[in-house]
Amino acid sequence: MFEKTVPIRIRLTAWYMVLVAITLAAFGGFVYLNLARSLYAEVDGGLRTLAQEAARGIDNEDGALSFQNADTAPSAAGGVIMRLLDELGHTTDGIGDYAGFPMPKRLQAGFSTARISGEPWRVYTMLIKLPSASATCALQVARPLSAVDETLERVAGVLALGIPLVLLVAALGGVFISGRALGPIDRVTRLARDIGAEDLSRRLNLSLPDDEVGRLAKTFDCMLARLQAAFEREKRFTQDAAHELRTPLTIMKGTVDVALSRPREARDYRAALAEVETQADRLIHLAESLLVLARAESAKPDLNVESLDLAVLISGIAEQLQPLAVARGVTVRYSGPRTLRLRGDQDRLLRLFLNLLDNAIKHTPEGGNVTIEVTPGAGVVEVAVKDTGPGIPPEHLPHIFERFYRVDKARSRSEGGVGLGLAIAKHIAQLHGGDIRVASTPGKGSVFTVSLPAVR
Repeated sequence: MFEKTVPIRIRLTAWYMVLVAITLAAFGGFVYLNLARSLYAEVDGGLRTLAQEAARGIDNEDGALSFQNADTAPSAAGGVIMRLLDELGHTTDGIGDYAGFPMPKRLQAGFSTARISGEPWRVYTMLIKLPSASATCALQVARPLSAVDETLERVAGVLALGIPLVLLVAALGGVFISGRALGPIDRVTRLARDIGAEDLSRRLNLSLPDDEVGRLAKTFDCMLARLQAAFEREKRFTQDAAHELRTPLTIMKGTVDVALSRPREARDYRAALAEVETQADRLIHLAESLLVLARAESAKPDLNVESLDLAVLISGIAEQLQPLAVARGVTVRYSGPRTLRLRGDQDRLLRLFLNLLDNAIKHTPEGGNVTIEVTPGAGVVEVAVKDTGPGIPPEHLPHIFERFYRVDKARSRSEGGVGLGLAIAKHIAQLHGGDIRVASTPGKGSVFTVSLPAVR
């Protein structure tokens, strides 16, 4: 719930603050502990040095340890006290205010901390054995830790005050920086909210650096351009489909109205029914073409991939269209290997090459030629359908594979075409991992070349 209601800049600042707080706490603890260790080590070193100097001035008079010259015995100005202990732990001599020194439970060399008059003191005990003494005695040197504790308290106070101040400054800086960083995203959001499906021509056009946000804005503009092209293509497709459906329906309606306007002879009714049948066939062909195109553009096309002989397939198509070619006075020739194995959907490849050959024959004048050339290559098979027709003007070539696009609309409709054959052919080629391209010279004919992956 927190992540859904709190703005991302606040969440980023909060995470940033947590990270900074952990870092500062760890750094502050590290500094404090190292400073304490250093100060205590300095005190311990000083006590050890004083003990070593004092040990050189110890004497044993009348069986009791004492300092040879208490006035000149090494003692620091910082309130250092010393005392000598016999083997039973009793004080035999001392320098400074050693009366409050607690009596040790047992003599043990090393450092310890004791409280003298309610204040902490650092104590160093050094065991000594003089040649004239019969037992092991001890020398204790002590220094108050008040200065060290005051220093550590001041450092702790600085850290306790400084860390919150640094966190406050970091929080303000985090809010400012996150606001500057996420500000362009807010602009993108506001502009994107104003762009609707009815006005996809608008763009963000933000002048941003080439960073993550800048690339996001550019990607959004590119996405809008693709959506606009897709919407316009679908809009044009719907209009063209409606127009193609309306034409045969209008003809059928007019033919029926004329036939029913008055009693007619049987041959007139037969002619009207023949015209209705022709237009119905055209509607069926249009519906089938739209269905094929819709399936070809589906996200998961149902391809029935199998091993097939491409040469045999194309030869069969040429033989199937031979009556149409003879009727139009067009010669159809095949050039290529007699057998060529390929993997693909036989029904769809049949439709692809049937559309290309049918178009080539219909657009080739009497006495012309249509040639089918199959060329196997390295990893690809190319099938070129060449005709000697009037060709395609250059301005039409970029749109030749668009749905419902016709170079000669009147001629195409008179021959029953709906302008979907080449669009279907391109989709089928792309479904097989290939492509189709066209080259044409007005007055000399056209060449449609299909490239398909070869069997490895």
